[in-house]
Amino acid sequence: MKHQVLLVLLLSAILAVAPAAAQCEYPTPVTSASCDAAAAYNASTNGATFLVWVDGQLVCEDYPFPGSPTDFHEIWSGTKSFWGVIAGIAIEEGRIGLDEIVADTITEWQTDPWKSMITVRHLLNLTDGLQADAAGGSAPTYAEAIAMPALHEPGTVWEYGAVPYQCFGEFLRRKLLGEFADPLAYLEDRILDRIGAPYSEWSRGTDGYPWLPQGSRWLGDQWIKYGELVLRGGYWPPTGDRIVSQHLMDQAFQRTPLNTDYGLTWWLAPDGGTGYPCDTVVARGLGTQLLYVIRSRKTVILRQTTQVWHGWNYDDTVLLDLLFAEDDPQDNCPPAPASGLTVERSGDDLLFNWDPVNDDISGSTELLDGHELWKASSPDFSDGALHLSLGGTVPQGLAAGEAASAPDLSFYKIRAFDKCGNIGE
Repeated sequence: MKHQVLLVLLLSAILAVAPAAAQCEYPTPVTSASCDAAAAYNASTNGATFLVWVDGQLVCEDYPFPGSPTDFHEIWSGTKSFWGVIAGIAIEEGRIGLDEIVADTITEWQTDPWKSMITVRHLLNLTDGLQADAAGGSAPTYAEAIAMPALHEPGTVWEYGAVPYQCFGEFLRRKLLGEFADPLAYLEDRILDRIGAPYSEWSRGTDGYPWLPQGSRWLGDQWIKYGELVLRGGYWPPTGDRIVSQHLMDQAFQRTPLNTDYGLTWWLAPDGGTGYPCDTVVARGLGTQLLYVIRSRKTVILRQTTQVWHGWNYDDTVLLDLLFAEDDPQDNCPPAPASGLTVERSGDDLLFNWDPVNDDISGSTELLDGHELWKASSPDFSDGALHLSLGGTVPQGLAAGEAASAPDLSFYKIRAFDKCGNIGE
């Protein structure tokens, strides 16, 4: 929230500090007791596999009957999550661009007024406007998918379905011609083989090409390796390899405006919701096949079920609440936005007031460490600069001395930062 006053600021003596991540110390987020409680909940909701890694180490493992560590399971739409990350690799290699027009490659679309506008981003965040599913609900062949009609202008409707992913499959197949047989061969070469994570089975259509939206089957201890790669931001510690740049990988975790709970092939912590660490991302499949990645807690959680129509009584937030024993594990969730900023003149002073910031953006209690006061000469803060960094909670009524001759029009905003150095808005 910004307010304007005519002044030049000279602040009174207040300890100035910079947010520093080194100040942040928290206990391990998962304990033996919390692991047992979460495993029991997983079992009570028809879970067959339950694995938790914290900082690359297995801390929870359970296979309720009829589960077994040697059983592999269909992860259904959890399969979708591979393609947002492989897109990052293809971008890094100069093969594709997120805002590239798909019709430049799938030339059959060039004469259609809406299909000719579809970008790679539209396909991966499900805002392409195509009919989202084929008759019967199964994945169509690549040729059938690209022949599906456009029902809406791209970027105007979000609709979940198999067709966009199969279209991306055909787009990527054409980009890889002469080098890789199909998108799955590219995924194997660029990610799965390099992290030692073989799948057990992968379905293909009648055209012989792999399904992208569903159809992969995994042992739990193999699928979770992919989650660890995401947790590490594309770096793989066992080999020291950088598989994909974190910047490009993390484009998959940017909220889609038409559905802010979805990114590029990944589900995200509900926007504004509670019960999830704010940076939770999830590969989510039918029947509660789930792979959670939570970087702020250095945690990857895997759940698989044996029957897709079981597990409807399962609740993400119940499991997470049971698993994370501490209210404030190490996090990278910024404080909630500061609000209610007011500025008043009092003689040669300015009095700044704002509402207390008690929570982070996920609704959890914030370990507040201070505030930043920003100043600009325009309301859009195009020339904004940090004016003061203030330690502590900073009582309301902060007084600032003002020079008598203050000709400039100034704008201010306040931002909170926490003990881990995360800065709010």
